[in-house]
Amino acid sequence: MSTFTKSALMATVLATASVMASAAIAPSTRIGPQGEQLVALQGGGTLHIYKNGTMAKENAYGRPTVVANGQPLHEKNGTTVAMNGDEVARLSMEQYLQLHGG
Repeated sequence: MSTFTKSALMATVLATASVMASAAIAPSTRIGPQGEQLVALQGGGTLHIYKNGTMAKENAYGRPTVVANGQPLHEKNGTTVAMNGDEVARLSMEQYLQLHGG
């Protein structure tokens, strides 16, 4: 194997490792339109954590989903969070107002 081929292969391996590492440490949380914390869940869902500590879950298709109080939810980064409250009606209303104005 030539020196050029070895260095090109090494550059490819390092670039791939760099991309994978940046994806692993990318934040899985962001701030929603109502000021709530949005946490990415395994399976594509999103957990809305409101300022008062209550939560609402949105499935992978963006629909509010009923979750039992205390049920464990798994974040994309592997952390487990216990559901606190179920603000499915609040999330439904927020989505409705966002779509239809108000």
